Amino acid sequence: GIYTVLDVVGAASSLEKSAFCMQRSGNMVAAGNDAIIFSLEMSADELTAKSISRLTAEIAISKGISTANAKTTRGILAYERCRGYTKEESALIMEALEEYERRTRGRLWISEGVGNIGAEQIRERVQQHISLTGRKPIILIDYLQILSPADVKASDKQNTDKSVLELKRISRDFDVPVIAISSLNRDNYLSPINMAAYKESGAIEYSSDVLIGLQYNG
Repeated sequence: GIYTVLDVVGAASSLEKSAFCMQRSGNMVAAGNDAIIFSLEMSADELTAKSISRLTAEIAISKGISTANAKTTRGILAYERCRGYTKEESALIMEALEEYERRTRGRLWISEGVGNIGAEQIRERVQQHISLTGRKPIILIDYLQILSPADVKASDKQNTDKSVLELKRISRDFDVPVIAISSLNRDNYLSPINMAAYKESGAIEYSSDVLIGLQYNG
């Protein structure tokens, strides 16, 4: 269900947009596709831990083990907490880590950057990847509003508009799926998501091929 289009995922803060998109990307990588994650906020360790956390739950369910043994992202990253885990809990984490490595080996790349990755750098990286591997990757940007601005003198809205248009061009020019995570306007945190909720930009609603909104039920 993922096509070579620009796909934007929006939600209020802390609704696990990154975890959801990492799951989508991870499933596509497990199916044999390449993926490049541009993480502009979290470290590669944090994103990896989110995937391992999800796998601890998946493995526990598949084996009929209590999901109380599954671990959160913090539960995996906190070294002092890990030292107190039971053998069963530790074994579940190790199995999840091995499964993550099996699914992603040689197929998943995470590029960290704060303020120094923009649409131009993403285009160069995609072009380089295709040239070196002969494979077209899935692109995930986490997240849209903190991409490096195209013009430091322009407004946030103008720079976000430009970024969205450039990401759409990358999807079109290289025939690759581009998934971009977006924040929402604070005014829409407590109301149903609509197109106007996507922060700082009219280009998101006009240039995106798919808009996904996550929110609490009710």
